[in-house]
Amino acid sequence: MTALHEASAGAPGDTAGAVPDALVSELRDRLPELVDVALDDPSVATEFGRRVAEADRAGVRAHVRSAVLRGSQGILRYTNPEIAGLRLARQALADHEQRDATPPLRTPSARDRKGHALTGAAMWPGLVFPLAAWQLGQTSLSGGARFWIFLAGAVVGGFSLRWAHRLIARAGTRLTGQPARAGAGFPVTTAIATTFLLVLWRLWPSSKAAMGPFWATVVWVLAGLAAGFVLLTACLATFSPEKDEEPGRRIPPPVVARTTLTAAVAAVAAYLLLSHVIPLPWPDWQVWLLADGVTLLVLVLGGPLSLSPGLVPARLSQDPDRRGSAKWTATRDALRVRVGEAERDWLSAAMRAVLPAVTRHLNEAVNPSFSTVLPELNRAGLGLMRAGDRIVDTAAFTRLRRLTSGISGGAIGVAGPRGAGKSTLLEAYQAGRFLEAGRQHIVVLESVPVRYDAREFVLHLFARTCAEVLGFCAARIKDRPPRWTERLALLRPAAPLLAAVVLWVVVGFVGAAAVNGPRQDLGSWLSAMWWPLVVVLAGVTVLYLARRRRFTPAPAPALTRRPRDLPGLRDLARETLDGIEFQQKHTSGWSGKVGLLFGAETGLSDSRELTRQPRSYPQIVHEFGEFLRTTIDCVSRLPDIATPSVVIVLDELDKILSPEEAQDFVNEVKALFNLDVPGFLFLVSVSEDALASFERRGLPVRDAFDSAFDMIFRLDHLRLPDASAVLGARVLGLPEPFVCLCHCLAGGLPRELIRVARLVTAEPGALDAVCRRVVDEDLKGKLAGLRTVVAREAYDHARASELVRHVEAHAVPDAPVLLKAATRPPVSPGDDEGLRRVQLETLGYLYYLGTIREVFGDGFGEAELARGRDSEGDASFDTLTSVRQLFAVNARLAWLTVSAFREAWGLEAVAPPEAG
Repeated sequence: MTALHEASAGAPGDTAGAVPDALVSELRDRLPELVDVALDDPSVATEFGRRVAEADRAGVRAHVRSAVLRGSQGILRYTNPEIAGLRLARQALADHEQRDATPPLRTPSARDRKGHALTGAAMWPGLVFPLAAWQLGQTSLSGGARFWIFLAGAVVGGFSLRWAHRLIARAGTRLTGQPARAGAGFPVTTAIATTFLLVLWRLWPSSKAAMGPFWATVVWVLAGLAAGFVLLTACLATFSPEKDEEPGRRIPPPVVARTTLTAAVAAVAAYLLLSHVIPLPWPDWQVWLLADGVTLLVLVLGGPLSLSPGLVPARLSQDPDRRGSAKWTATRDALRVRVGEAERDWLSAAMRAVLPAVTRHLNEAVNPSFSTVLPELNRAGLGLMRAGDRIVDTAAFTRLRRLTSGISGGAIGVAGPRGAGKSTLLEAYQAGRFLEAGRQHIVVLESVPVRYDAREFVLHLFARTCAEVLGFCAARIKDRPPRWTERLALLRPAAPLLAAVVLWVVVGFVGAAAVNGPRQDLGSWLSAMWWPLVVVLAGVTVLYLARRRRFTPAPAPALTRRPRDLPGLRDLARETLDGIEFQQKHTSGWSGKVGLLFGAETGLSDSRELTRQPRSYPQIVHEFGEFLRTTIDCVSRLPDIATPSVVIVLDELDKILSPEEAQDFVNEVKALFNLDVPGFLFLVSVSEDALASFERRGLPVRDAFDSAFDMIFRLDHLRLPDASAVLGARVLGLPEPFVCLCHCLAGGLPRELIRVARLVTAEPGALDAVCRRVVDEDLKGKLAGLRTVVAREAYDHARASELVRHVEAHAVPDAPVLLKAATRPPVSPGDDEGLRRVQLETLGYLYYLGTIREVFGDGFGEAELARGRDSEGDASFDTLTSVRQLFAVNARLAWLTVSAFREAWGLEAVAPPEAG
């Protein structure tokens, strides 16, 4: 048996010594206004004005307001889910409004300016060399001179890339504090883009004249694809971090984006100069030098200038993080609407809690000390049997709150008879109404199936827990759309294959066109001398892919990681949920094929496949425990999380009729109860009837339940003060004698109490007339039940008929007639044993109803009310209420309890007939 984890004083989520919650204090200050609104509600104001004199109304309002506010902690506790939503909405709005809170015009630091200048200088060679190549193409130099100039330029370019690499490292030191590892990716990226565009501009007319429009287009499109792919690869190398790369070793993407934009501006400026769009009366070589100098100055100075966001007006910016931009404003307005909705949700929930409290305290303040006349009442509060907005803190609720507030984990069983309110109590716990105001936890509420498989049910609980964790994290994490660099990074695995294909196609087509001429058909191209080169490239591609696509083992399970924050916990929960819902399969391998002449092919392939085996029940329980530990470790750091942090509530276990099946279920899922994870609590509803059945059959109850649960909390029947609180929160103006009548007929069950209250308040009238009407309805139901039992069982027809006739003759709502039926049983001691038991139960119930009629008759006065309300022992109304409970246990015991009550009230008692 696991031990309950006591909540330590410094445990996460413990309220002892915690900093006061500003939001809770603010909401508590708003409660007086809500009390006044509730007092002005039409359902309350009409009865309030009718029963309270105008001179006393101000005093009564002040008294009710004070009484309600004394229980403000309970009201705020009721609204814990709405408080959590309001807190998150306000936090999201505050975080958004604090973004870019610095002035729009700011002076960049010297380190920032120098870092941007070095980055621009490193990019300059990649821009100036394509410009220089284009300028040389315009000169009248011979081919040999151009060749040597291009060769020298290539050598100088290589040294320039080395120089650019060092500049990038220094720029990273200025910007991030560590040398950057981006290398020459910046100038290479710029060189590729500008070279392709300039060469296309320069050579398109000649290539079109030599190859024809169609093939010239094909060649340049393929060349563009190749250049674009190399550009994409360079961008990925520039923006995407390498595996296990240390933080701070890469220039921030905003700096790269600004510098790239500045390079585009420099290229446009150079184009305007070199194309004589801006005419200058200078020689060409001076214009070339000026263009190259302009590009260098723009790149070096443009980066530092672009540091100031004030250069672009906020209204023209599309940055959602930029204060004043259209997207920032739209997001702020949407968040303000969300805050307004959250506040309205809290107001609605708070009113649902305040209105019953106002009704109950108003009943206590204005009800007359004694009245046996039922007035016309507003019965709207009795509309739902299990109304979640009418929950009252009874003694059982208070006991369970004290019990759960002192522990941090374990397994607790909640036992009680059907109709005692176990499901209502568990639903209230799920909603956070047992926590301190402003606290939150993760709760999974699940009904136990009548037919189940232990492994499948635990997997279902595991999946439900993952889903709840996902929802919890989603409410607290603002997802941002992936940046374009992250999208490009998805193409990284396909980069080698795409590069090989593009290179293969470009070399083949360009080479065939150069050797055989543009007019040759495809067949002559295949037989051209370039096919050996194509085959060699294909072989190299296959070998390269084979080396890169080596077999790798299946990924490790997600639970081997221990995230420390909510985003990591969300990813872990999503992966774990996928692992539960889908059978995982991992395949790794490579294959290749080389085409030869005349359709001949040769190929080589290899693959290996791993399929995850279904997890055993112990593995599932172990992974469940690890997931709970990880979840609690992450969420317990949050300031508004309660202890226990994660709770699984199992309801409807009491619906399993067979005691053996209930015992089997507890034994099979006992592994979950014994997880022993601090911060994790199991709450399970257990039927008191099932426990009694175990005891009567001699089964090992202590071994089955006490070894599984750390504690079994027994939900007792309602006593008169609790019944008065329940009805007082639902009906305004119900006199106290009628409350006692409802309590005595309900048997201490909240569900029956509401049902009886509906019958009692259906028509106004005197207490005797109302009692007669309600007892008459009850007798009709009892008589119908007797007829059904007699018809289904093989009793002696003559004696059974006499019993039915006897009950029919005395089933009238008059005390003398009902008592007379109990004194003259028609079935004698020598008759059928089963029939004698039916007689004992039926006549005992008539005996009980006769006592109800006799007590709540015309002679009911203030003395009788005080005797039944204030007495202890047999004379109390709680004793008469327990009779209905005892009929399910022992009919003779119920009869003797009625006799004890009658004797305590000075009424004549009737001895029970022999049951056999």
